[in-house]
Amino acid sequence: MIQDEILQIGTVESWRSSRVATEVSGRVEALQVRRGAKVKKGDLLARLSASTLRLKLKESEAKQNAAMARLQKSRDNLKRSESLMKEGLIAERVYRDAKLTVEELEQTLAVNESERLQTQDELNKKEVRAPFDGIVTQALTEEGEWVTEGGGIVHLVDLSRVRILVEMPEKYIREVQMGGAVSVQIDAIAGEVFSGRVHALIPAGDRAARLFPVEVHVKNKGLLLQEGMLARVAFALGASRSVLMVDKDALIRKGSEAFLFVVKDAKAVKKTVMVGQGKADLIEVSGEIKVDDLVVIRGNERLREGRAVHIVSDGAGPADTTHPASDSESPGHAH
Repeated sequence: MIQDEILQIGTVESWRSSRVATEVSGRVEALQVRRGAKVKKGDLLARLSASTLRLKLKESEAKQNAAMARLQKSRDNLKRSESLMKEGLIAERVYRDAKLTVEELEQTLAVNESERLQTQDELNKKEVRAPFDGIVTQALTEEGEWVTEGGGIVHLVDLSRVRILVEMPEKYIREVQMGGAVSVQIDAIAGEVFSGRVHALIPAGDRAARLFPVEVHVKNKGLLLQEGMLARVAFALGASRSVLMVDKDALIRKGSEAFLFVVKDAKAVKKTVMVGQGKADLIEVSGEIKVDDLVVIRGNERLREGRAVHIVSDGAGPADTTHPASDSESPGHAH
């Protein structure tokens, strides 16, 4: 079985691309990565100067520790006051004062903790971290530079998967299926074929060229696919169909003519054919040929119409032959 295919050109794009920026302004104290660096989500990319904030945080923590110590002491005092009040050894007013002191210190502690957390958050924002696993393609600042809020630090791309955008002619767009399998070849990576699937069919086409964008997603094992590479994407069109296929070596082309030789009564008989799609070492043919025909696949360049053909089993003689394959059959040498 075979499906009609259309080959379209596209460009490899990263799965995700981000201009990673800082949330706050400051001087770049340390730039931790350079162009080409691979990073994991959460890795430190850059640190802005934050000496004042670090000092403020230490003061907040010391203030908080002191407040916690006072609160614990006040709680102990409240427990003693409650016990003494029940025994009638102190007035109720003394107990109420002790309780009020505890409540005030608890409020103070809550305010201090809020201030400490705010300072910690401001300090955290002085560190710019990777939002996802990826590769740094460009550093947008240098150590010592002042960056403002929203200033770029690095450009980061995720190439664990890639997307390929293809412009599909309108006459084929309805035959492309969502989720349909595609094969992708890259000029820069000879011999490799990548598998992908149709992820999106964009219903807004180019009015002048009558082209519609199709987005293909491809897993990028080994990160071989790089942003900007030229991709040749083969789309299957329509349903599978039964065809006759022969070994590609059987086909002879002269100008616009395509033909092959079959063996009949131990003589070469020329058969003109029309050529269709290729599949591995096979090629689709139609015309003056049948499934049972014995097709010459080696030595055919020397043959002429009516010439005697001697078939041998080891391939060492003047001609090797095979039968055409129907559907998914694979041809074998005749013995």
